Amino acid sequence: MSDGSAGGAGTRPDHDRLRAVAALSAHYGVSGILTPYLPVWLAASGLAADAVGWTMAAGFALRAVCILGFGMVATLLLPAGGVAAGAALAAALVLVAATLIADPGTIGLLSVLAVGLVYGSIPLIESFANTVTLRSGHGYGRMRAWGSFAFMIGNVGMGALLILPHGAALLPFITAGLLLCLCLSVLGPTWQPPTPRLDPRAAAAALAVAAPLLAPALLLQASHAFYYSFGTIWWIDHGVAKGSTGIVWGAAVAAEIVVYRYAARRLETIPPATLLAVCCVVAIGRWLLLATNPSLPLIILSQFGHAMTFGGAYLAAQTVIRTRIRPELHYMAQAGYAFLTTFVGLAGTTALIPWAMRVTGADPWLLMAAIAAAALAWLGLTRVARPAP
Repeated sequence: MSDGSAGGAGTRPDHDRLRAVAALSAHYGVSGILTPYLPVWLAASGLAADAVGWTMAAGFALRAVCILGFGMVATLLLPAGGVAAGAALAAALVLVAATLIADPGTIGLLSVLAVGLVYGSIPLIESFANTVTLRSGHGYGRMRAWGSFAFMIGNVGMGALLILPHGAALLPFITAGLLLCLCLSVLGPTWQPPTPRLDPRAAAAALAVAAPLLAPALLLQASHAFYYSFGTIWWIDHGVAKGSTGIVWGAAVAAEIVVYRYAARRLETIPPATLLAVCCVVAIGRWLLLATNPSLPLIILSQFGHAMTFGGAYLAAQTVIRTRIRPELHYMAQAGYAFLTTFVGLAGTTALIPWAMRVTGADPWLLMAAIAAAALAWLGLTRVARPAP
């Protein structure tokens, strides 16, 4: 699709930047509610603890399938904006329907579907943000900071609502409203990058070349599985007031915003392997601190590590994809990496956490620290095995 006249082309990057910022903000606002509080809503809706865990794991698995499917549909059939808008609208309807049906089993099943629909389009949104970065020079980190800010508002706002007698019941309605905003923000001219290709073998080959860096990034994200799926419930069980959970989550995202807004460009100049190694060390320290059953101030302190364990690592992975993989393969590469991170890293780890705790008797945070240590060991072995120049 042509960008139009020269004058239109001159203003297009700013227009695209606004669309990218709006889409990132709306999506991560939804994620800021669902990530910490979907398990709380499921438990309040009558699901037992094991059922909550399996529902979260199934949601991660379907999310992975939708990531691949949406990427293929956006490449072959429909504009990416239309795919993302349709998924957002469907997720809003599913969440409202789950509330109206009010059966715990049905709520669990519909929640799995909603998670798949919400998160399936994130590679499309991220690919557009990277395309804007490549075309116009707008820093990715500064655009992504708006998404993190929206995530924090979702954390703090929903956490504050939990102090109400039936505050958790508001989650599907607030989320549905934000999803409608996402739907509106992605409608409009296609944001497809130039000459996109559906070439799974070429994308897989590109990911294989980048595997020495993307594999430890995947492991590092897997070390967040307990944090994402059970963190809020764990904090409440260990004495953190429900109304304070939003502050705990907000501290992590505030640190992430600082990284994206003020440090992203500098971090992107650091070799990705070095940046990932630093992120792994921070993750190990973060999870070990939480394993000591710390007080609320120390929990909040540990949350500042999220700036590197997620923010820095995510920047490193996006830099690798943007700089080492051809633009026409970005959708497939984004979808492939997101699929592996979600299905293998988050869904697989979440499903195995209860079993691992029963078998080893270990604290879950110690298990997460072990996964982060495995990522660091991978980076070390890769460096040792690298051929001499």
